Amino acid sequence: MMLKSENVHANLTKVTGTFSSLLFPMWVKVSIAALVIALLGGAMYYLDNEEALTKERKECVSRYKNLNGLRGEFTEEKTKYVDFLVKNEALTNDINALTKQKDELEAKNQELAAANEAKKTDLQAQQTALAELQSKSKDMESIQAIADKIKGLEEESKQLEVVKQAEQGKHDAIVAETEQLVVNNAALRQLKADQDAHLSPPNLKTRVSQVINDFNVVVIDGGAADLGVVTGSKMAVMRDGNKIAELDVSAVESRVSTATILPSTVTAGERVEAGDVVVSVRP
Repeated sequence: MMLKSENVHANLTKVTGTFSSLLFPMWVKVSIAALVIALLGGAMYYLDNEEALTKERKECVSRYKNLNGLRGEFTEEKTKYVDFLVKNEALTNDINALTKQKDELEAKNQELAAANEAKKTDLQAQQTALAELQSKSKDMESIQAIADKIKGLEEESKQLEVVKQAEQGKHDAIVAETEQLVVNNAALRQLKADQDAHLSPPNLKTRVSQVINDFNVVVIDGGAADLGVVTGSKMAVMRDGNKIAELDVSAVESRVSTATILPSTVTAGERVEAGDVVVSVRP
């Protein structure tokens, strides 16, 4: 732009010099020269202003374009902001919902934690009970072994008891036999002593089976074998619990004996008859 103004100024100066030298006097020339200078100055100012104006117009166009761009950007940013507000509201609602859900889950988690602790406590109790059962199971195995041993011992004890009872039976038989032998021996000793003393057994009790009045003799049921009657022993004849006479055993057989009635012992008005009771008389 500056080069163009300098060229115009040079051309005008050249033309002015030519016209002044040919047609006009000096003052006219000076006036014209001043006018030309003024016109040239105006032209130069106009050219300079036009260049500035053009530049300003270009800048305005650029600013307008920039403004339109900014408006577009503003509209776009506004749209984005509205979208952001919508999305933010949705996110806020989602956050509130998630917060509520989180609180509910935390409460549920606390319940589950409490339930879990209870389950742990129950599990520990069950484990303790299981350990006790396992210990008892081992004890039961030991007890079972002991029980089996006891059962075996009981069987052995039963067998020993059978043997013991058998042996006890033998022992009892021997004892009984021994006792009987002792009794028999005592009886034999007593019998021998009674025989030596002419005494029949103290518990002897029999009856008169027959009376032989002509010989004043009676026959007695029982003899040496069954009653132990001793020859020469004295016996009493009883009737209704009263003694009515005494006898003197004269002969003894196995199961029968004979005796003489002692007249001096007969109760007055009584006589020995068959069926009267006969007992031993001992001092």
